[in-house]
Amino acid sequence: MNTKIIKTNNTNNIIYSNTDIVSVIEKRITAGNNGSTIFLPHVCNNIDMFGGGFAAYIADKYPSVKANYHLLGKSFLKTNLGHAQIVKIKQDPKYKHSIYVVNMIAQNGIKNINNPRPLNYAALVKSMSQLSHFIYHQTGFANKSENVEIHAPKFGSGLAGGNWNFISDLIDDIWGKYTVFIYNYKK
Repeated sequence: MNTKIIKTNNTNNIIYSNTDIVSVIEKRITAGNNGSTIFLPHVCNNIDMFGGGFAAYIADKYPSVKANYHLLGKSFLKTNLGHAQIVKIKQDPKYKHSIYVVNMIAQNGIKNINNPRPLNYAALVKSMSQLSHFIYHQTGFANKSENVEIHAPKFGSGLAGGNWNFISDLIDDIWGKYTVFIYNYKK
């Protein structure tokens, strides 16, 4: 994997990579005792559109994630900015490491001249916190029986218009106890 460490501190590792995120996470769940359960969070809008940016890539690789997003429905999406939909994609049969994709509903509408930053930071914090709570309480992370990693694109800073430096600080604050890998998604 071609990686460059861009930030390291006492609580979190953020690694920037130009590698295909899906090929990496598929290998991580099948790596036996050295493997991990993987969470793949990304930002989604609240208008029932799942076809641009990283969401389009996820829809191609894991169609059930898009289907689950649409099952939430327009009314739910509109009124639940900040929701984290956690969708289990697959599990290694022998070691039980899993892949979860997390649709973080943190984007209010789409980016345009009237809405240059549809990312809602409060909603992003809420959905990131929901994911942290799920990892800590619903996996073996708390009792150290399961390795857990978060692998994510530079979410919120592309079509959502957010400031990556600020989002990176949120990752430190909210996901500081986890190992986090960040990927530079390219179309």
